[in-house]
Amino acid sequence: MDHYGDELTLRLSAVSDISPLDDEATLTTFMRDLVARIGMTVIAGPLVATEGGPAEKAGKSAVVILAESHAAVHTYPHLREVLINVFSCKPFLESDVLDEFHRLLGDFEITERRLSRRGEEWPRDLTAARRLWSGQRAAA
Repeated sequence: MDHYGDELTLRLSAVSDISPLDDEATLTTFMRDLVARIGMTVIAGPLVATEGGPAEKAGKSAVVILAESHAAVHTYPHLREVLINVFSCKPFLESDVLDEFHRLLGDFEITERRLSRRGEEWPRDLTAARRLWSGQRAAA
């Protein structure tokens, strides 16, 4: 592999079914299903938190820490929008992520989309990185 991993960021707008966007249990189950679909390993979470305040800022955030990195979702039911971030050192298919969101929300428009190659300067020889990581963990 010539880079560390891929990061997918999406903004979904005009969501047809907003009810899941404000339901903690549904989002918790969805995050588990999403991670399973893209073949990742959960090491913490899902954790779902509620953001109150004005309608344009109110919603839920869900995050899961993966052995391969993380996945996060931020929902804005009153705006009919979702912001998504999936970052992984293990390859995954964008189509699988979108299929899971269609299953959860029905129809939507993709108003922002970016798939980025991260860590193109990541060391090819991971021996030094492993030593650094081990040293930091031992000091903690």
